[in-house]
Amino acid sequence: MMQNIDTEAQRYGRNKETSVNSTYINSGVYKKKFDTISNSKKLSRVLYKIAKKMLVHRSGTKYEDMYWIDLDTLKIVAKEIDGITEHAIIYSNETKKTIKKYPNLITIHTHPDSFPPSINDLNSNFDHGYVLGIIICHNGKIFIYSAREQINENYYKMVVESYLKQGYNEDASQLMALFEIQKNFDILFREV
Repeated sequence: MMQNIDTEAQRYGRNKETSVNSTYINSGVYKKKFDTISNSKKLSRVLYKIAKKMLVHRSGTKYEDMYWIDLDTLKIVAKEIDGITEHAIIYSNETKKTIKKYPNLITIHTHPDSFPPSINDLNSNFDHGYVLGIIICHNGKIFIYSAREQINENYYKMVVESYLKQGYNEDASQLMALFEIQKNFDILFREV
């Protein structure tokens, strides 16, 4: 019986590795993480509410959700929550048009495999002039990041590859590459 349930869950896109622990995301410990992102209690509440909504929506999948929040009003100005490309956010024409109107945006999006910000995340942050990016991982981790310059994707891949060759797993290699890049480039990155 249990095997049939697991097979049925996989058939409908449920992936055990990307399932969210709902007890943890509803806990005070998780909620307090958002208080360390901003001094604004209202912004912290908005971010926590969005994070929970995204995690519940994408639990057990490899799809991502993303929201754009205007820092001046603390309102959601755009969202991409219907994507069907794994591990990616595809900006709709409406989103592209909308975000150009707001110079003071924070982005918040999910990473189902719970990896830190990717090179694409950093470069997108720079390209669009976002104030801050926030990654909500399915395992409960939260990362914040910003970039004040473009980083060559091949350079980033080379740094990650150097750590992989030393025997580190993908997650650790990406983290170590980000710490190394942060020393040489104008980026901010940290786990909350």
